[in-house]
Amino acid sequence: MWSKTPIALIVAAVCAGSLQPSYAQQAQNNDDSREHQHENTEVIRITADPLARNQLNSAQPVTVLAGDLLREQQQHTLGDTLADLPGISATHFAGVASSPIIRGLDGPRVKITQNGLDTADVSRGSPDHAVTTETSTAQQIEILRGPATLLYGSGAIGGVVNVVDQRIAQNFVGGQQGFFGLSLDSASNRREGQVGFSADHKSTVWHADAFKRRSDDYEVPTYTNDEGERLNYVENSFVDAQGINTGVSYIFDEGYFGVSYGRLEQQYGIPGHAHHGEEHDDEHGDEHADEHGEEVGPFGDLWQNRIQVHGGWQNPTDAIKQLELRYGFTDYQHQEIEDGNPATTFTNRQHELRLIANHQPLAGWNGAVGYHYFDQQQQAFGEEAYTPPSDTSRHALFWLLEQQLGEFNWQTGARVENVSVTASNAELLGNQSYDFTPVSASLGFTVPLNSTLQLALNLSHAQRAPSANEIFSNGAHLATQTYELGLVYELHEEAEHDYHIELNSRRPAIEKANTIDLSLHYEQPNYHLDYTIFYNRINDFVFSAISGVNSLDLSHGDEHGDQHADEHGGEHDHEEGLPVLINQQRDVELFGYELSGAWRINERWELSGFSDFIRARSLDGDGNLPRIPAHRFGTDLRYLASDWEAKLGYTYYFKHEQLAANETVTDSFALLDAQLNLFPQTLSDMGMSVYLKAENLTNELGLLHTSFLKEDAPIRGRNFSIGLRGEF
Repeated sequence: MWSKTPIALIVAAVCAGSLQPSYAQQAQNNDDSREHQHENTEVIRITADPLARNQLNSAQPVTVLAGDLLREQQQHTLGDTLADLPGISATHFAGVASSPIIRGLDGPRVKITQNGLDTADVSRGSPDHAVTTETSTAQQIEILRGPATLLYGSGAIGGVVNVVDQRIAQNFVGGQQGFFGLSLDSASNRREGQVGFSADHKSTVWHADAFKRRSDDYEVPTYTNDEGERLNYVENSFVDAQGINTGVSYIFDEGYFGVSYGRLEQQYGIPGHAHHGEEHDDEHGDEHADEHGEEVGPFGDLWQNRIQVHGGWQNPTDAIKQLELRYGFTDYQHQEIEDGNPATTFTNRQHELRLIANHQPLAGWNGAVGYHYFDQQQQAFGEEAYTPPSDTSRHALFWLLEQQLGEFNWQTGARVENVSVTASNAELLGNQSYDFTPVSASLGFTVPLNSTLQLALNLSHAQRAPSANEIFSNGAHLATQTYELGLVYELHEEAEHDYHIELNSRRPAIEKANTIDLSLHYEQPNYHLDYTIFYNRINDFVFSAISGVNSLDLSHGDEHGDQHADEHGGEHDHEEGLPVLINQQRDVELFGYELSGAWRINERWELSGFSDFIRARSLDGDGNLPRIPAHRFGTDLRYLASDWEAKLGYTYYFKHEQLAANETVTDSFALLDAQLNLFPQTLSDMGMSVYLKAENLTNELGLLHTSFLKEDAPIRGRNFSIGLRGEF
């Protein structure tokens, strides 16, 4: 099969016939004039890579989103901000908690970090839990496609998204600098502002930034939800978020040392689960009830306190060129509020330490060795606490190497990790611990084939230990409207419509992924093209299988069975029960392509486009994987002037018919967007930019196959927005 796959992918890419500019190559320094922004490409260093590689000399596919392009695409959620990049999609939890999907993988397989350290929220375990990063105050966002387990461990078997900001400076800023921004939109009545400031003071650099965002339920074309209601907005999709970060760094001749504190607060609706006719005493309940004439449903209320410590030392010993320390402590709480009271509470207290030493060349190989420690203590209690309290700890050693041999730039590395996952008071288990030893390695190279064409190849073997949720879950899950069972459980049928939950005789196994990435980069003065094909085989892939059993058919032979019946037949009004999902492990494959490029027609006009495709299926003939992104392509036509630019964009999502069990076909749709960016010369000293956007101009009804709320939360309808950004 593999021998035919690349040919099929190449043909599909050529047939797509549309190219998009490489975002990594177009992210420009804000000091560059707009006249020359698309003529000179700045190569941006990947901060997530200790060997200081950039997107052009990395064997692993990397995208860096920064500068004006980041501002143009910035949304409330990280997933929606990145969703237009080739190979990247979003879970689209109604725009309130959307997470990134990389090549069809998300959740515990995609690591999300803030300045190189885990975000320490609970977003990897459920689509309704928000990612605790903020893109409006970010300097750049780095996306590593494919396994990045060498640096980040088990949770990065699908890739890494690293959000970089300036809360801890590594160098003096040259006096003082800052930014400010404001934006509004029509579809959700979004009101948003952000501000940041950094300043040198003697041997220190001080930083502070803050943001505030508020929006109402967003408007969509009229549709019928799964309850048969005709609506022109998505119920319970409001957002109220705010945050602040402060930091100080001490800069000395050999390096820097800094500490930061961040506070994030969010309240947002949990769409698809509105309880009509109920009273809510909170402020949001009254406000959103007045707006649409109905009571608000359940909503999430989270806060996070985060402390980070970073340090870097140049040449601390003769053998070590650079030593870097990163430590983070996070205290996090997420509550799901119903009837004005907390129904379920999730907490997380997390420590993470990363120590990396860049050593002197060994036999010509530059390299970095590191130690990584991680401890996560999660608890859940209340009506929807479908997982027991758990503690996950990791200790890892890794080594990355790079050497230039002739025209070939070789890159390799390995990581060994010890993972311990312990649950307290798990049903039928009590206190139970599982230990895993994932081992990962990779080998790749980049080589110029001629003056205009470069080839990159990367082979990796990556392993992942299952998460606590995947192992121990046992209960109703509000967000997905399912009853979830972890790997340690199985169903035993006693009689018709009578099932017992019992312990699984098979021990949870490590996921093992073997991935190949082959990339071509073609560069001409007025034209460039990036094309990547990938193949990923994952053995013992953790998979939520539809059991065909209803939660009302579950019995434990004790009071617990009555408890579940009460839960699903009473308070949450699930008269028909919930489908039972059982986490299983099987062998799967994912393959596809990513294509992007741009043609500079003349000094004023530029045509660009993109296309991507992902196929994911089980190797045992048991069907396709669920919620895989649809094949799509898009194109932009941009006009560039000295102090303004205009863009017209079109994106087409193909009909998705490669369905998993109990999935439904997702129809095709197309989006037409327009944008005008102004760069007033009279305010050039402030780096002022004004963005005027019109999205989904034809008011198309679009459903995303990746969403758990596909039928209840279409994408936004016609939306007009305005934003400004200034720097000083």
